Amino acid sequence: MDEVISSTANPTIKSFKRLHRARGRREAMATLIEGPIVFREALAAGADIRTVLIEKGDESALALCAEYSCEFTMATAEVLASAGDTVHPQSPLAMISTPEPDRMHYRDTLVLRDISDPGNVGTMIRSAAAFGWDVCVTGSSAHPWNPKVVRSGAGAHFKVHLSFSDDPIADAKELGLDVAASVVSDGEMPKRGEHPIALLIGSEAHGLSSVDIESSDRAMTIPIADDSESLNAAVAASVLMYVLS
Repeated sequence: MDEVISSTANPTIKSFKRLHRARGRREAMATLIEGPIVFREALAAGADIRTVLIEKGDESALALCAEYSCEFTMATAEVLASAGDTVHPQSPLAMISTPEPDRMHYRDTLVLRDISDPGNVGTMIRSAAAFGWDVCVTGSSAHPWNPKVVRSGAGAHFKVHLSFSDDPIADAKELGLDVAASVVSDGEMPKRGEHPIALLIGSEAHGLSSVDIESSDRAMTIPIADDSESLNAAVAASVLMYVLS
């Protein structure tokens, strides 16, 4: 396309700006993705890409769109910065439809309970993709399609099955999953049972509730040095998925 958007008042740019807020993303059932790595993963996965903005002069993004026969609109650097939700967004910038909420499957599943930090949620999704796990989001966790989470996931969102649950323990047990709670201390050594695992990871500040722990089939603890602080939630989740895979 020959058009180059040069005004931040352009209707397309306004539609991107509305996705900076959670309400706008909910209403549009869409989110923003940024940069060639995530964009390529979205294209390869056949994501529903609604609109693509490429910074004028970005030859690599143009080649990527040509490779996948993807339509696009060029924009000035100033306009691209306005459309993105970061200070210096990386071209290309795209608006994609977010998938309909899904349920858990009978597979190893990392359950994120009240993980509020978008960076941690994205890191967990990235690790889950690396180790072949699904991800279930519950409680007050950051939404997996929050642009900050998507950036942290580095394209992993398009390689994992994402589900949502109001009662993940009940859903997991109904499927026949072995429910394991991650606890800082007094749990057993991480090990597999006969069935796929639903591994619960609690909030960064408080961990899992006593109800979650008691309702799980077992609790697991990663052994660390006595004089060490507890592991970051995303690190703990990654270690446990690796050990249990």
